[in-house]
Amino acid sequence: MKHALALAPSLLAAVGLALAPLAACGDNDEHTHDHPDAAIDAGPLAVSIPFAAAVRGTPFACGASITGVGTAASTYVASDFRFFVHDVALVPTGGGAPVPVTLTVNDHQNAAGVALLDFENATGPCQMGSAATYTTLVGTVPPGTYLGLRFKLGVPFAQNHVDPAGAPVPLGEPGMLWTWQSGYKFLKTDGAVGANGFNLHVGSTGCPGTVPTQPPTGPCLNPNVADIVLASFQPGVSTVVADTGPVLAGVDVSVNTAMTAPGCMSFPDDPECNTIFPKLGLPFGAIPAGNQALFTVR
Repeated sequence: MKHALALAPSLLAAVGLALAPLAACGDNDEHTHDHPDAAIDAGPLAVSIPFAAAVRGTPFACGASITGVGTAASTYVASDFRFFVHDVALVPTGGGAPVPVTLTVNDHQNAAGVALLDFENATGPCQMGSAATYTTLVGTVPPGTYLGLRFKLGVPFAQNHVDPAGAPVPLGEPGMLWTWQSGYKFLKTDGAVGANGFNLHVGSTGCPGTVPTQPPTGPCLNPNVADIVLASFQPGVSTVVADTGPVLAGVDVSVNTAMTAPGCMSFPDDPECNTIFPKLGLPFGAIPAGNQALFTVR
């Protein structure tokens, strides 16, 4: 019995050493394992996708004064910058089908995979939002290596027309809703040149129905959801930059067509949208979509 008791600690230590490598498998640290089952029992990879907002290369800030904006090279004072995304996916290195990112549920991302990127902080002229900002998507993907990012700018139809009174986060964010029938502002970037406001609000239009406080009775004529493809995005290295400077380059932001909303608010026949929508990768009336110029990779 004395010999058995003396050997027990040694046996426990040996068992512990034998189990230690197995316990490490399944995490997402960047290390190698020396057994062939490492890939099988590896858990999902945590992923962060940082975003930055800018106007003509100048980082967005509430009240920032940016020169040289639009065809008249106007001085533009920024007052909002927010947008919704969904269907976020990474592209495997070497190609293949995009792999969906499972977004972590928090106050800015919901279980349906919709997130709100928010760069305003309710200071200065930014009076339609909230103090909290949100600039990085967080979630998980299956183990692998990835090069390339895809997402949709906007809110999917099923969530775009939910009852605003009970809408899940982040759809309850102040200032991002038009009406129950029309849905949400997918992209909201506001500013002014002197006393004249110039706002860019993108959302679905032509949503059938006669009661704004009810959901539409069918699909919207102009969904205005943009597909964004960024082939050079490298997880852990790259940042996605949303810059409205190139999008506004073809319009005079110092003036606005009479009897229309200030700037481009997605309404059909608003001439301020003629050059803007194609640069978002969206058609506008008879004008075809062009290559999107809002998002780049840094």
